[in-house]
Amino acid sequence: MRPMTKRTIRLPEALKLLADGQLDNTYSVEFSTSDRIEATDAIKLGAIGIDVPEACIYYDDANIAEDEDFDGEWVPIESDIDHYKNHLHIQLNVDKEIEQWLASTDVDLDTLVSELLTGFYRSSKAVSK
Repeated sequence: MRPMTKRTIRLPEALKLLADGQLDNTYSVEFSTSDRIEATDAIKLGAIGIDVPEACIYYDDANIAEDEDFDGEWVPIESDIDHYKNHLHIQLNVDKEIEQWLASTDVDLDTLVSELLTGFYRSSKAVSK
């Protein structure tokens, strides 16, 4: 069985095929530096595996619907997503006796495990020197 080769087309032809529902992953789209594509069409192309260069994507502000629930300027907010990404979540499987001991003490497991791992890491680095 021969590997399938993709047919290379230019953006205008791709957009016509997309509108007709005939564009699929058997096509490869060649973009030029002057090509412009609406963001919604770029998303549709991406969904079928065609990567659109970011420089070609434009956003038509006239086609963006207003949010009736929002009135005013967008204000950036502090997000805890970076904080969340920097934390490792682990699950400990311990004996019942240890579980009962942890429940009866004021041990901060996050701090304990962080300190144990940090100490282990530093010890490993010192031993390897």
